[in-house]
Amino acid sequence: MNKIKHQAKQALPWYKNQWNMGGLLITVLTFLIFSPTIQYDFVNWDDDVNISKNENVTTFNLKGMFTESVIGGYNPLSTLSLAADYQIANGEPWLFHFNNVLLHVFCTLLVYVLLKKLEVSFFVTVIVTILFGIHPIRVESVAWITERKDVLFGFFYLLTLILYLDFSKNKKTTFYLLAIFTFILSLLSKIQAVALPFSLLLIDYLQSRKFNLKLVLEKVPFFALSLIIGLVGIYFLNEQGAIDTGNIFGIEQRVFIGSYSFIIYILKSIFPFKMSALHPYTSELNSVYYLSMIPAVAIALIPIFRFKKNKYLTFGILFFIANVAFMLQVVGAGQGFLADRFTYIPYLGLFIIYAKFAEILLKEFYQYKTTIYAFVGIYLIALTAITIRQRNTWKDSISLWNNVIEKYYNSSMAYNNLGHYYRKQNDYNNALKNYNLAIKYDPKNDMAYANRGKVWFDQGKVDKAIADYNKSIELDNNDAETYSNRGAALGMKKEYEKALSDLNYSLELQPNNLNALSNRGFVFYNLGDFEKTIQDYTRYLQLKPNDPDILNTVGLCYSSLKEYDKAIATFTKCIIINPNQGAFYNNRSYAYNHKRDKTNALKDLLQAQNLGFKIDQNYLNYLRNNNS
Repeated sequence: MNKIKHQAKQALPWYKNQWNMGGLLITVLTFLIFSPTIQYDFVNWDDDVNISKNENVTTFNLKGMFTESVIGGYNPLSTLSLAADYQIANGEPWLFHFNNVLLHVFCTLLVYVLLKKLEVSFFVTVIVTILFGIHPIRVESVAWITERKDVLFGFFYLLTLILYLDFSKNKKTTFYLLAIFTFILSLLSKIQAVALPFSLLLIDYLQSRKFNLKLVLEKVPFFALSLIIGLVGIYFLNEQGAIDTGNIFGIEQRVFIGSYSFIIYILKSIFPFKMSALHPYTSELNSVYYLSMIPAVAIALIPIFRFKKNKYLTFGILFFIANVAFMLQVVGAGQGFLADRFTYIPYLGLFIIYAKFAEILLKEFYQYKTTIYAFVGIYLIALTAITIRQRNTWKDSISLWNNVIEKYYNSSMAYNNLGHYYRKQNDYNNALKNYNLAIKYDPKNDMAYANRGKVWFDQGKVDKAIADYNKSIELDNNDAETYSNRGAALGMKKEYEKALSDLNYSLELQPNNLNALSNRGFVFYNLGDFEKTIQDYTRYLQLKPNDPDILNTVGLCYSSLKEYDKAIATFTKCIIINPNQGAFYNNRSYAYNHKRDKTNALKDLLQAQNLGFKIDQNYLNYLRNNNS
């Protein structure tokens, strides 16, 4: 009889299966909540560094992706995915956002599959998956293009857990090998994946697998891979100078920064508050930081006392600790203090605890099930509303930094980045206003001085620009870009010797600095040293091919050196790249004329005139007279 019922159950259409419909509805809900981000713009919070200014992305340089870091982060697979989006969408932001949303939806579905395979109840699986999909703290990882690494590493991380679970149940080597492969992909997406071997041990614990030598040996390849990628990550972070082990806070203070972060992350998982793209470090630790160690230690000790009695509580706490421990800033790395993105995978452990608690309440107080269901429903709706509100702060750079300023009115970095946005829009008044505020709240913000100097330079106020560049260099004398910009300003004043000194040093600091190569080439050109101009611009074009303005200057150099064939070939390249620029035809006309090719010289000059370029009428008359 039971067999007949089982067969009848299996024969139900897929849409009448609660597991199928539950998974479908949650993934659709997740997509709908985050789909508006597809229309969002890039933000000037590392999106430019990771994409438009990343030559490995713009030129699809595979070797560079796997051998270089971005701001100290080694995430080659994430960079590869961004490069693919860049090529397909011609650098437009919609595809980057779409794929972030799609990957998050896939991750949400994988959480659902993982919990089902762990034989967690339908109620718990649904609640955990909804929390994973729609929680407000998810916004940073999904709406921020730069955090492609979160949703990508999360996808392969969760897939690895599922494959390992299949291996632990079926003992098929194929699943084990696939798990190693997907783990490698997760590690190459984001270094945070190094915690996965500990998660595998917790999966074993939840499955009541016997702890023996065989179980330990299964994990050896995973731990070895974590160690290798961990060391690579540390190398690149150290090379970038992004690791702080005591310059700002001593290690004894950083322990309390870690405990404080630990508690704040837990609180935010229940009551998401003060969400911001940036949480500046406090100037000094107050009593709250030190007192946070008490609840942090208490929570960390729970698994010791509940190890055998409450597996889900133990699993959830240890899963959270294992996956967030490296992100607590005990060793500082960049601007990662209280970053929402660090909780992308760790929160899975906490969500399981919360859902199991709700399930226990339903069993213990069944007579109040309607009230409990209502409370859970209202809570999830409230979270969704907060998510939508927070999502909108990532629409563009203005929304993003205004949101940070709302939380931290004295954030110098926020004002600096807002000023940077306005400068790019040529809104110099607002740019200066924000740079002034950045300097007001942090007089030692070297980048604010450097950026304000750019505004003065753009406005032709060269002396003011140089004064700000001087102050920036006084605060940080190792920024290649600032030396390059000061060199350009000095060049505008025709102080070429000083300009070359700055530009040479800029290129010592950063040999492939395009701005410095361009500026030094400009100085050489003004000095009449055309061969050195060609050398610098040839290096520039190797790094950024097909820049028509740089090519045009190279063509002018060849003309000045009377190498007219090379000049004509170079101007022709310019015209192929941009056929609507009259100056290129005008310059090629003169090169043809020097070659005594009056026909093509006249043809090019007339084309330049047709395109609106102001030509020399005497030269035109000369060509017409010699073509008659």
